[in-house]
Amino acid sequence: MPGFPTQLPAGTLPAYGGGDPQPQVTGRLIQNSNFTSDFKPWWVNAGMTPKVDGGVFCVNAPASAKPWDVIVGHNSIYLPKGKSYTFRFRVRTSENVNLTVQVAPFYNPSNTTYLVKYPTVTSGAWRQYEYTFDSTFSAEYMLSQVQFRLGGSTKPYEFCMDDVTLNGNGYVYQANRGPAVKVNQHGYLPRGPKRATLVSTATSPQAWTLRRVGGGTVATGQSTPAGFDGSAGASVHTIDFGSVTATGRFELVVGGQASPPFDIRTDLYASLRSDSMRFFYPNRSGIAIDGGIAGAAYARPAGHVAASPNGGDTQVPCQRPQSFMNNWTCDYTLDVTGGWYDAGDHGKYVVNGGIATYQLLSTWERAVAVGRSGPLGDSTLAIPERGNGVPDVLDEARWNLEFMLKMQVPAGKPLAGMVHHKVHDESWTGPPTLPHLDKKARQLHRPSTAATLNLAAVAAQGARVYAPYDAAFASRLRAAAERAYAAALANPVLYAPRADRSGGGPYADDDVTDEYYWAATQLYLTTSSGTYLTALRANRYHNPAVAFDQNGFYWGSMAALAQLDLARYGSGLSERGQIRTWVQDAANRLISFQRAERFGQSYTPTSGKYDWGSNASMLNNQVVIATAYDLTGNVAYADAVFEAFDYLFGRNALGQSYVTGYGSNDAKNQHSRWYAKSFDATLPNPPVGSVAGGPNSSLQDPLAANWLHGCAPQLCYVDNLEAWSVNEITINWNSALAWVSAFAADVAPIR
Repeated sequence: MPGFPTQLPAGTLPAYGGGDPQPQVTGRLIQNSNFTSDFKPWWVNAGMTPKVDGGVFCVNAPASAKPWDVIVGHNSIYLPKGKSYTFRFRVRTSENVNLTVQVAPFYNPSNTTYLVKYPTVTSGAWRQYEYTFDSTFSAEYMLSQVQFRLGGSTKPYEFCMDDVTLNGNGYVYQANRGPAVKVNQHGYLPRGPKRATLVSTATSPQAWTLRRVGGGTVATGQSTPAGFDGSAGASVHTIDFGSVTATGRFELVVGGQASPPFDIRTDLYASLRSDSMRFFYPNRSGIAIDGGIAGAAYARPAGHVAASPNGGDTQVPCQRPQSFMNNWTCDYTLDVTGGWYDAGDHGKYVVNGGIATYQLLSTWERAVAVGRSGPLGDSTLAIPERGNGVPDVLDEARWNLEFMLKMQVPAGKPLAGMVHHKVHDESWTGPPTLPHLDKKARQLHRPSTAATLNLAAVAAQGARVYAPYDAAFASRLRAAAERAYAAALANPVLYAPRADRSGGGPYADDDVTDEYYWAATQLYLTTSSGTYLTALRANRYHNPAVAFDQNGFYWGSMAALAQLDLARYGSGLSERGQIRTWVQDAANRLISFQRAERFGQSYTPTSGKYDWGSNASMLNNQVVIATAYDLTGNVAYADAVFEAFDYLFGRNALGQSYVTGYGSNDAKNQHSRWYAKSFDATLPNPPVGSVAGGPNSSLQDPLAANWLHGCAPQLCYVDNLEAWSVNEITINWNSALAWVSAFAADVAPIR
């Protein structure tokens, strides 16, 4: 097999571009005023269904007791303080009614209003209204909403509106990008790579000084001009201070401007290994979170256990028939308690839980293989099961694996052996909502081939991993895995539709060839059965340069995980040497792109635009490179993994560390229903070790679309709870961080 080239050429970078969303019209803060084609982002309650026809928005308002029983609303309006506004609209009703119209804060426990009016509308004719108000709050800006409160009528009636405008100055976001010297704010290894990036239009080298914080000069040198960086939208220089091996706390100074402080030390990643894994316990469903274990701020009652006010996950029915599901439903309920909440909401998804559970199990399996399992053993994490004789990372993974088993369709039912795609609320909740206070009804969603193959793969992996600790559980896992795989073969095209997105994400996937490859691989590695070996060899991904994508593997693209494990553990395969070469070739290609990037990132998307969860894409590329190190011992691969961490911890265009609690400018307002301190000061920020999704050129949420329009890819991020398309936290992103952190903690002392 080839070794790592000494002088690997840099890859060709794409033409980086900005985001697609259109900015809001200057001075007009309502995003859909004229209803030319759709009603979004307006929302309704009370079971109403909006209708848009001829540029007019209409709903049938039911009879009700209170004005707030029936609402049409518009969120994501960002008002700066001390400004004046004019609110105009036209309405028509089929009955004489009294409306309540208000503009108020989005999170509003004190019932504050900036504007509240009570127009009386006579039936039949269009009436136009105009009101003015001032924003008198003291905060820099306030996330606000418009509401038309239609309730309180003794009769049902039709309500229509058009030409709804809110004119005035919107909040203009200006990112604080910090010092021009961008460094890994967490730190560097004494014998590892040490590079920084200087944002500067200077065309000649710039003098730099490395000095101890509060102390003297340690090293000096000259930067290397690197030209314009399209991903950052700026001209940059690189600074290499890799010859420094001194330890301590330092800062880089260029032109009198100092970087954020950073450490140089060997044990950089020991705490990150445990912190990134401790993320999962506070995210558990179906168990009270003990403040003595997770920290007092994270203590809460169990969520979704059939305790008032929610019905919980103990007897969840299937979703009502929907046309996009071919009117599928079922005649049973399932107890699907347990598992992890997926992300910022209360949903639990098998495909996302699948890759997250796999990566925790893989972290342990790798540690055993390289003789470094001790730091992941029993009593190494803050979880209730510590001290039970089982490695804590396996205890944590089991919490979600048990949930995945519960999602399998029971014997004797239609689609028996298949796995329900997800369980979540019938409609979306908003922040802040703690899990135990969620009032929405829960629904099981139609089984899917992708979810079924996820259970087959992860249960098969679990069967071999848990065998030394719980033989009965391992046997149950193997049986469930083989049953799921057989069911997937019998139902190969049962896909989750993209339209199934009310109350939860769709996690749609209409190509499951990669999941078949992954599942067959895990079953073969566990059983040594020729049936699964034949299946994986026949899969189109069992070839060179097919399974690995420079955009990174993720829940919808799993073939790389199969080849990584075949390369590690496929000792009985005649082609194992070839597979190891495929892995090295993939790692070499990723590093060729990394060497062309000016910020050290291991992520060069083919489109030139950053994807949703770009930080996780980068971390998963690090998994590929790290595996090449484990296979070869070539330190160049390890160094590439360490340098990719630079970007994650602040060596990026924003000077932003994307991991909570790490770095002087760390993300701490990630999107979450209950880690929502920016909405409610009594709630916590996300736990230390939580990784934000990161820059996303598509800007799907209203805040990001308004604030960041036209951003260069690295700049498509803001640390704001409302910016869910760039700043969410998820179990599968943190599992990637946990895997790479464990690798880094193992290798750093011997680098």
